[in-house]
Amino acid sequence: MYLLFSHHFLVCLAIITTSLIMAQAVAAPIKAVIKLSPEPITQQTIDLPLNEYHALKILALANVSSSQVPRPFDTPSPSIASPISDYDIGIDVNNNNIRDDYERRLLFQYQRPEYVAMGILAAAHWDRLAASYYQQDRIPSITAITLITNNIAINQCYYALQQIDNALVSPIFHYFNTEHRLLIKQQAEDKLLDIIATSAFTVDFEPQPCQRFILLAESMLQTTLTEDELAH
Repeated sequence: MYLLFSHHFLVCLAIITTSLIMAQAVAAPIKAVIKLSPEPITQQTIDLPLNEYHALKILALANVSSSQVPRPFDTPSPSIASPISDYDIGIDVNNNNIRDDYERRLLFQYQRPEYVAMGILAAAHWDRLAASYYQQDRIPSITAITLITNNIAINQCYYALQQIDNALVSPIFHYFNTEHRLLIKQQAEDKLLDIIATSAFTVDFEPQPCQRFILLAESMLQTTLTEDELAH
C-alpha cells in the first residue's frame, strides 16, 4: 500500500511500535546462556526470516562467536574531541564493527544463531541510523525513507515473533542502552522524519516486516537469498 504519511503519523507509529517492544522486553526473562546449537525451529513453529545456515554465515562474516566473546570493559567517559565520540561508538576490542557490550549481550541473550544474526543485522541498521544524526551532508529523501521504514519493520518483526516465542526479547534496548544513545536515536529519527515530510516520495510499509531482515542479510552477504534457500 502506497500512501503519503505525515510527520506526526510516522512519529506516533514509531513510538507505539517501540513501546510494544519495550513492554515485551520488560516482561520476558533474560537467559544468561551461550548456546548456538539448540533444537531446530521449523516453519510450523515460528516464521523466522533467516534459517540456521544463513545465520551462521552472517556470524562467521561478522566474526561473532561464543568462543571469542570480548571480555567486559568499563565504558569510557564521553570524549569532546570528535563529533562521534568513543562513548557513542563504544569499545570494539575484536574489531568486528560491533560494540562489545552489545555483542556479549546477543550471545548471552539468545540461544539460537538465527536470533543472534538478526541482532547483528539490526545493529548494522542502527549504526547507520545513529550516523545519520551526525551526518552534515544532505541526506537524500530516499535514504531517509529507507532508514525509517527499516526501523519500523525491524520493530514490527520482533513484535510479531514475540507473539509466537515469548522468550524472544528485542535487542533494541541493548543497543540503545544509555539515555545518551536513546537521545541520539530519537534525534536521528526526528531529523529523518523532517526530511520525509518535505519529500515527494511515497512511503511504502512492508506488509511482511520480517522480510526486511532478508534484504539486510542479502546486503551483508552480497547475495540474493531465494525462497528455496531460506526454507532449508
